[in-house]
Amino acid sequence: MLRMLFVLFKLMLVASISFTTLANDVKTIEWTDLIPESDQALMANLPEVQHDSNQSIFDQDYNGDDPAALQWQEILKSAKVRDELNNTKIKIPGFIVPLEFDDQQNVTHFFLVPYFGACIHVPPPPPNQLIYVSGASNLKADMIYSPFWITGTLTTETMSNDLGQSAYSLKADNIEEYSY
Repeated sequence: MLRMLFVLFKLMLVASISFTTLANDVKTIEWTDLIPESDQALMANLPEVQHDSNQSIFDQDYNGDDPAALQWQEILKSAKVRDELNNTKIKIPGFIVPLEFDDQQNVTHFFLVPYFGACIHVPPPPPNQLIYVSGASNLKADMIYSPFWITGTLTTETMSNDLGQSAYSLKADNIEEYSY
């Protein structure tokens, strides 16, 4: 009897360790974690914004030869990725921009974006700040106004759509509303 209890305890311990290992394989990341060091260095070296000028480096149509403006435009269009994140199980918060629906009007494919309204009311974020997500289910179209935690496997696969281009893709395993 004691031996059987010992074996049972050992099995429970192994199962507990395996479950902990699987749970820990998911890496919670922030949006800045998607930006490669080279882009982060460009962002860190941008000069302060000058408010006494009629043109701004933030203007989409600014065509100046100002190096800061050129750096900013490069950052806004960057599709550079962090290769070490390819095929990584992640969890990231964000907002949903629907792309495809099923026959019951549930969102099945979407862009995950770092802030509300991205891709719809304003120019889209850079491709390395957009994640194309597939595999959603039971996600009602009227839920897009809330932030969500998305868990799944991230890849460095690009996806283009009329609303934007993503430098990352993610196969969703779990979608849950973000709790404040």
